[in-house]
Amino acid sequence: MELKERRRDPRYNTLNFVYFSFQDPANGDGEYMGKTLDASLRGLLLEVHLPLPIGQRLNLSVGACEDIFEFSGEVVHCMDHDDSMFCTGIEFDPMTVEQKEKLEHYLTAFAQEKEG
Repeated sequence: MELKERRRDPRYNTLNFVYFSFQDPANGDGEYMGKTLDASLRGLLLEVHLPLPIGQRLNLSVGACEDIFEFSGEVVHCMDHDDSMFCTGIEFDPMTVEQKEKLEHYLTAFAQEKEG
């Protein structure tokens, strides 16, 4: 059976450091680092050291070039990766116009750099 591609936006392979935090009344608050594996206008795929539960709300700071992008989002999937690492899919919350324009500019520049 062939899986249908559900992504609505192109994904770009990226490698950026990410700081993320969350509040969890049951297990306490957390602050961690990870890295992006890919990015789109709708979300990120992160490589992290801990499994994150689906539905977990996150605040993210992504370092890209000389900028830091601030987003919030929700974990939509998490699976085992290499060497005790986890791949975690994050769907962004609705963005301000400024956030979306900044992300679009970064992704467009990133794509052009990879092509050239």
